[in-house]
Amino acid sequence: MAKTHDTLLFLIIGINKWQGNYGKIPDELYKGMLLFIEQTAASKAQPPVDLFHLLQVLHHPSREWGIPDLQDYYPEDAPLLEEFIGLTPDADEFLNRHISPQDAEQQYMYEILMYCREEDRQLQQDYTRIRTFLSNPYNAVITSFKLSEFAENFSDLHLTNLIKQCYEEITPVVANYRKCPHCGWTLEYKNDRWRCNKENICHLLADFESLSPLDFDKERVLRLLPGIQRFVLLPGMSEVRIAERLIRKGYEVELYPNVDEYDLSISQDGKRIFLDVKDFRDPRSLANFFNHQTPTYLEKYKNQCLIVVPQYRSELFASYRERSMALLNETAREYIKMIMENEIESTLKKVFL
Repeated sequence: MAKTHDTLLFLIIGINKWQGNYGKIPDELYKGMLLFIEQTAASKAQPPVDLFHLLQVLHHPSREWGIPDLQDYYPEDAPLLEEFIGLTPDADEFLNRHISPQDAEQQYMYEILMYCREEDRQLQQDYTRIRTFLSNPYNAVITSFKLSEFAENFSDLHLTNLIKQCYEEITPVVANYRKCPHCGWTLEYKNDRWRCNKENICHLLADFESLSPLDFDKERVLRLLPGIQRFVLLPGMSEVRIAERLIRKGYEVELYPNVDEYDLSISQDGKRIFLDVKDFRDPRSLANFFNHQTPTYLEKYKNQCLIVVPQYRSELFASYRERSMALLNETAREYIKMIMENEIESTLKKVFL
């Protein structure tokens, strides 16, 4: 099982580095290829004969690779590479789950979290302000002036710098983009369609018929890093939307309590329950996330936290929750209770009876 994990990890990290510099093949890609050959040969599948052949294989669904137990780590119907896109959204999601966040695009958000959690700081209000700012579609693409105006409100210079590093400049190429009508990020024209980041989930959630250019005149223009868009902005939009809806229903709601131990704390009449929004593309990937956790980690969910899946995931996978729950192992099933977003209010009514 560890070899399967390491094969995927080295391949994804290696390809990710290679896409940034095609002049040199990274060591991780070679390691991943050797592990891939070893595992396919052991299972009597046809191993790739060279790197070019390996890349061809990785464009096929993973069930065709011939690696045993791969479904415990990676969706069976997902390739690792896609034409015009490069590494697939499933590969990005694997990277997000299985490597240290310091090595992923969202490293700066992770550093903000760890910095705000330190015992001598406990910057709950600052953390909540930052997360909600980065979860606002109006801040997905902004001017350098607006970002500085927000970031420099914080007295801590290190925090200010980390906030700014969640963005990248796109001024020279801004005319190539359109504004995503759902999340506010950049749409790029690839393979005969406008796409919002790799997964392009926004295409299901908004009208893409009439798209607006990004008009910032002559100002410097910045956008969220792609990893921040996928793993902070999109789930954050769901978290804020849920919070606002429950506040209108009369609940007391706190976002990111105890510096993001949970996503939301919901209280009424002295009772409290927590919600964690988990935005995974595939039901098996969500189940595998919990299956690979220790009982110590899972303990925080038992009888006090509901896992909430954003409603739009059911647009891609029918019976998403049921499929994910059925794939939980015996240990995880003891701790996890999962609901879809549209079940929140009816579930809370039972909790607060």
